[in-house]
Amino acid sequence: MDRDEMMQLFTAHRTAEAARDIPGVLATFTEDCFLETVPLGMRSQGKDRTRAAYESLFTAFPDLAPDDVGIAFGEDVLVVWGTLRGTSLGRWLGMPPGGGTLAVPFTNVVPFRDGLMAGETLYFDLATLCRQAGLDLDSIRAAATADQPGDPSV
Repeated sequence: MDRDEMMQLFTAHRTAEAARDIPGVLATFTEDCFLETVPLGMRSQGKDRTRAAYESLFTAFPDLAPDDVGIAFGEDVLVVWGTLRGTSLGRWLGMPPGGGTLAVPFTNVVPFRDGLMAGETLYFDLATLCRQAGLDLDSIRAAATADQPGDPSV
């Protein structure tokens, strides 16, 4: 894919995320897509688990929104960075909401394949997110680790 095609698809993806249109989000992905959240050591593989990961994030942080400040392109890859903003208002990884508002730097690496997004790899500082959101870091880490064998969704 060329730069314009990648950007057009990524923009459609971000628009669907903002609208909480999960079918629209999933339409931008390949069938074997993934959502990897590096600070949690979690990787959701396939559309069903990716759907579950998005549902979990949007439930836990209903106003979650990336504020993109930069973007770079490579061959069949896009990297975007900025600030992730939201409020902990729902359960996340089985933990109750903390009620805090977060604003943490993030980086998102998006590979493309066959005209679609192959997945997303997210990087952010989990300790800062938990502190700002009012979540217990050790509990979130333990829940993420415990979640891995059965259902690696965020």
